[in-house]
Amino acid sequence: MTKAVKMRWLAVLIGVLALALPVRAAEEAKPQPYVVLVGISDYADKQIKPRPHAEADVQALYDLFTNKDYLGVSKDKIRLLLGKEDKERNSQPATRENILKALQWIAKESKPSDLVVFAFIGEGGPLGESGDRRCYFASDSTFKGRDKDALAATEVGDALKDLKSERFCTFLDVNFKGYTGEAAGVGEPTLGTSPYKEFLGDDGSQEHLAHTGRVLFLATNGLANPVDAKDHGIFAQAILDGLKGEADKVGYEPDGNITVDELTEYLDKKLPELTRSYGQTKEEKEAFHFVLGGRATHYILTKNPTAAVMANERLAKFEKLIADKKVNAAEAEEGKGLLERMPRLESQQKLRKEYQALVDGKDTTEQFEAAREAIMASTKLKRADAVDYATKVVEVTQIIKNNYVKEVNQGDLVNWAVTDLFRRLDEKIPEDINTRLGGVKNLKEADMAVLLADARQKLGVREDLAEHKDLDITLIRMLSHLDPYTTYIDPESKKKFDQEIKAHFNGIGIQIRHDPITDQLMVVTPIKGSPAYGKQLMAGDLITKIIREVDSEGKPLSKTEELPTKGMVLNDAVKKILGKPGSNVKVEIQREGVAKPFVIEITRGPVEVETVLGIKRMTNDDWDYMIDKKNKIGYIRLTVFADNSARDLYQVMDDLTKRGIKGFILDLRFNPGGLLDSAVDISSLFIEDGRVVTIRPRNKRETKFDSSVKIHLTNFPMVCMVNGGSASGSEIVSACLQDHNRAYIMGERSYGKGSVQSIQPFDGGSLKVTTASFWRPNGKNLNKLSTSGKDEDEWGVTPDKEIKLNRKERDDLAEYQRDLEIIQRKDKDRPAPKEPTKPEFKDRQLEAALEYLRGQLKVADK
Repeated sequence: MTKAVKMRWLAVLIGVLALALPVRAAEEAKPQPYVVLVGISDYADKQIKPRPHAEADVQALYDLFTNKDYLGVSKDKIRLLLGKEDKERNSQPATRENILKALQWIAKESKPSDLVVFAFIGEGGPLGESGDRRCYFASDSTFKGRDKDALAATEVGDALKDLKSERFCTFLDVNFKGYTGEAAGVGEPTLGTSPYKEFLGDDGSQEHLAHTGRVLFLATNGLANPVDAKDHGIFAQAILDGLKGEADKVGYEPDGNITVDELTEYLDKKLPELTRSYGQTKEEKEAFHFVLGGRATHYILTKNPTAAVMANERLAKFEKLIADKKVNAAEAEEGKGLLERMPRLESQQKLRKEYQALVDGKDTTEQFEAAREAIMASTKLKRADAVDYATKVVEVTQIIKNNYVKEVNQGDLVNWAVTDLFRRLDEKIPEDINTRLGGVKNLKEADMAVLLADARQKLGVREDLAEHKDLDITLIRMLSHLDPYTTYIDPESKKKFDQEIKAHFNGIGIQIRHDPITDQLMVVTPIKGSPAYGKQLMAGDLITKIIREVDSEGKPLSKTEELPTKGMVLNDAVKKILGKPGSNVKVEIQREGVAKPFVIEITRGPVEVETVLGIKRMTNDDWDYMIDKKNKIGYIRLTVFADNSARDLYQVMDDLTKRGIKGFILDLRFNPGGLLDSAVDISSLFIEDGRVVTIRPRNKRETKFDSSVKIHLTNFPMVCMVNGGSASGSEIVSACLQDHNRAYIMGERSYGKGSVQSIQPFDGGSLKVTTASFWRPNGKNLNKLSTSGKDEDEWGVTPDKEIKLNRKERDDLAEYQRDLEIIQRKDKDRPAPKEPTKPEFKDRQLEAALEYLRGQLKVADK
């Protein structure tokens, strides 16, 4: 389902990797670090905003990276590019030409095992009419001439296209709104659909993930003002502190190394604290950093000199044990890896302690061998468990082979299952397994099962594969190669998925989010008719504490839980609040305008989510479905096609009909689809007898859905609104209405998801498999994936009248619609309304729909 539009780009990019100890691969001799640092504080063109700390930030990074205690990069393998000359550090001017040369240099010189670091701290701007192309301003860039003298994102990508390094780390602190005045002829800068590919690359897979080993640390999403501390920007300050040793936190002690995943965890904790401390405005305090690409990558960025001393001493002692033949060859290799770096897995950390005890003389060789043998035995996976895993994977490959909309080779599925599981764990595939994968297409199904079991057994017992995670990771990754909609929904995610499809769940009925200013939970809105609504929880309430005397199943706890929400992960909070109907939960509330916090006890119950919305809420919080009372034009915004959607829409239309409706707008913008039956029922209401949609599976007879309801509302003009977020069920309805000439379609071209997914239970979760394509009543194609995806191809629903919005207008529309859903406070303690901080939103597409219907009604009255 489509989430908040502002975050879509992130949902497309992010490739989250599992945390694990990588198998030590043979590396090229003497890997070298290469570093390029760009910082520009003041631009010659004063229309480009200054960045006061930019040059100080990269100068500090230069000092860190060249210090032998931290990284020790040699002077011939580092480039410092500044707006002002720094003779002491041998800087170069940060011109467009020099930046491109530096990028080309690292792409040419670095090898796969070399660490490459690139940092850019400066300003950026938009390119092109839509604003979704981006550029980085060099010291000689001008705002008006940016098409020629700035670095386009595509140029950066071209400069790095031959980069071979599999350890490429980028630090980016840029604001693409880094200019004053208006960008004449250019839309508001946006990130587009695939931002930052210039640094992350594209692995060529269906998911378009980042190249192996590439990671991008972002100060913000690129559309927010940077936040500065006294001497540095907070982003640079956190990176400097982390790389100097503060991030060396994974495991039971510092190991002397700062890895990508350790820095990621450190920034996740530290940067929100700094934004709250140094942010001057609400927007700055709520600014959030991002880490894209391989955020769980385990390669080393810098050393922690304090801890490295002891680690090196132990390694020296271990080398002597090796020389004295106190350990065998396998233990020598294993011990070096464990003593050099803190592993992620608990069993490996235990083993590391045993090697330390051996080196420190606390254990004899015999004691070490016994302890090691016990640990290794504990990591061995029982063959029965490996076979059970393999049997389930094979069962899914059978389901795909028999039901998927396209023909799929079972051997390919098995290959993806094994390869992607090891890749997600950052583990090297054992040589014998890799050899067998080469001929997997020629194996019998029974032999494929043996291969899967052997591969799983090689990974052993480990916490990152426990509790169903091995199957979850395997199936999700394996199925991702097919299409964006075929997937496995793990048991944990299934609960949320079912809630979205059914539009009802058991809980207290609130939407909550993390409040970055207080680091607590904030109520976005109570859900109309829910237990929370009845107990008068209000929008803007801070939940400071969750208090539970019974668990989520209603069973008494031995001790009352009082859980402060400061720093609490949102999903953890949701789990504590949801529960069995009839059970109670308490929340401590801090409400603006009320002096002291207070506790509300709420009885959990069934909650039904609204999917049929009107133009605005009335004083009783119900929806107003009459957008133009004078002309009697009704309006419904349908957010999803859920279990209750057709029922609720029928009820609203019945009421509007009784009120003498003369025109109607069905708003399907941003509606991602849902249940097929719901879409067919809603289509049927607005047409006479006839075809709604045709479903065409592979190797099976097509199924035709015709209008089957007794009531047909066809006696008033109608507009159906769609945009690029309208998919699946929205396209069934809008295409049906268009082909039957029942509604005038307005807005923007729809998404083009002309495929049907069947959902079936599997091992506690659900398999969602694309089994068919659906076709318009006129027999034309809707599915974009079955075409080249070009504008001139036949896919989706093209409006009868197209009204294009730029990306900012689209984002503003989505935000405006979300704000309409909030049930506002009406209590006596509510604070006085604040002056609006942004201009009133005007929905150009909706205004055009109203204008069209009013014109139709005038014609009808003549």
